[in-house]
Amino acid sequence: MEHEIQGHAIKAYKTAKNPALPFWHKVKEIGIEVAIIVFAVTLSIWLHDVSDHSHEQKDVRSFLTGLKKDLQSDLVQMQGDGESYDSAGIIFRYLTTPAPNFKLNPDTIKKYQNFIFNTTSFLPNSGRYEGFKSSGKLGNIENDTLQNDITELYQGLIPSVLASTNSYIQKKQALFDYINKNLKRHPNGTNNFLEVLSSDEAYNICNKLNYVGEIAGRYDKAIKKTKKIIKEIDAEDGR
Repeated sequence: MEHEIQGHAIKAYKTAKNPALPFWHKVKEIGIEVAIIVFAVTLSIWLHDVSDHSHEQKDVRSFLTGLKKDLQSDLVQMQGDGESYDSAGIIFRYLTTPAPNFKLNPDTIKKYQNFIFNTTSFLPNSGRYEGFKSSGKLGNIENDTLQNDITELYQGLIPSVLASTNSYIQKKQALFDYINKNLKRHPNGTNNFLEVLSSDEAYNICNKLNYVGEIAGRYDKAIKKTKKIIKEIDAEDGR
């Protein structure tokens, strides 16, 4: 097309320089050539924009397809994390039961022991999102609601979940340190684990761990947003 435009430009130039042609004939001929050039340039720009847009949307579709898989995996992890924190809340509320002469039940401690010692932290599959964002392509998602939901999830909700869980794990570390410092073995092969958990200091530490409502609430918001995004991606695929 560039060669054709150049040809029309040369023709217009020759017409303008031809002394044998009347003035108004020159104007007419040059006007036709200029109009052809303008149309060709406009068409070329439009075709280029269409091609760019097509490539952009192909990238968007590929991104959303992969993102859906990431979100489905994250959803399973978040639901499991939520259940883990629910159980942690149960055992730490039990450990801080304010009843007179309350004694810890060995069977209950055994049942929930994993939730005393585990550290649950969400590990989002965010690499695909971060890469797409850093390349400046998030704006190519034409569905504004979907684009905003994705941004809110990765830049708002997930960081809030991580902030809460990291804080909780730091509090748990104090309990780990206290148990490690005070746990002793008995000659018969048992240990004083129940006695350590029953101490005032352990009670005070556990009292800071029995509330998991903030964590549960933030996980719940992230789960709901994740499900919403998956539905929106499915709707995009159905168009």
